[in-house]
Amino acid sequence: MINLLPSHDETLVLPFSAEEVFNRFSRVTSNDIASVRDKTILFSGWVKEDRFRISLKINRPNNYIPLAKGKIESTSSGCIIFIDYQLFPTTKLFVTFWLLLTCLFAIAIGFQYSSYWYFLGGLAIAISIYLITRSNFQIQLKITRQALLRVLDSN
Repeated sequence: MINLLPSHDETLVLPFSAEEVFNRFSRVTSNDIASVRDKTILFSGWVKEDRFRISLKINRPNNYIPLAKGKIESTSSGCIIFIDYQLFPTTKLFVTFWLLLTCLFAIAIGFQYSSYWYFLGGLAIAISIYLITRSNFQIQLKITRQALLRVLDSN
């Protein structure tokens, strides 16, 4: 399936065991609201033996923060982590709704007034929404990746 919304796939090859990766992620991940003030918790979500679904812990709402879905596979000399960063499902729905609505309004108004300028203006607004979403996702992706790599690089 073609995914037009922002996402990013990454594969990490690590020299330590899958159990060590699980332990590192478990120490800094919580799904408990009470752990909001705990400075050692970096991620919200869950971690299981061979997979995880986490996002960066935030203090205020941020619609563009990526959800990191990962799978951990053991190898003979360590482990491999497959990570898929994507927008949260509600954010995907929100962005898709407004992109489609803006395009439909552009088409309807363009036909109503028989002017392609209105259509092009609506299309420019839809493209702006998409570019803003993509650029904000890339900014938040960089922050999330750095935090994730810090956890994996720490001793």
